[in-house]
Amino acid sequence: MPAKRLALCRRRWTLVFSLPFTVLMLAICIYSVVLLFTGNRLITFLAGLSAFGAFCVGGTLGKTVLQALCDLRPAVIVDSHGLNDIRGRTGLVPWHEIERVTLDLDEERILVDVADPAAPDRRRWISRTRRLLSGGDYTVALAGLSYHPRELEQALAWHHRQGGSRRAVHGKIDA
Repeated sequence: MPAKRLALCRRRWTLVFSLPFTVLMLAICIYSVVLLFTGNRLITFLAGLSAFGAFCVGGTLGKTVLQALCDLRPAVIVDSHGLNDIRGRTGLVPWHEIERVTLDLDEERILVDVADPAAPDRRRWISRTRRLLSGGDYTVALAGLSYHPRELEQALAWHHRQGGSRRAVHGKIDA
């Protein structure tokens, strides 16, 4: 049974819970800016710190929430071409370069080990370090994405098996 293209999208309904916190940070920032003009040096100092902190936290969170709400593209795609993390961290990793793929549901991530011939000599020590620290050459975070674990596991296994036959065709496997 061939596995279909699997597109993992962001869970938008969970972002709605972040929106009130972003609005609260905006209100704290505005109130802190108003307190800057009180004349008391201690209150001015504390209000400045508060405004800066609220702006940094609220601005970062607000940007992330708006970006996720407006971006309707899938975040991760699993298809016959490879494993593609569109969010910009990993990008496309073709199946014929993947040695092992593991779905880690406890930490909500996909661990990808790339075959040694796919990595240049200078990157092999980086690859070993990544495997030691994070468990794989590439890590695709699944937190905040909408997916069915069983369906994702089956798609990864099927495409990886098909990629194994493509590796043999490309001469990447010693039979």
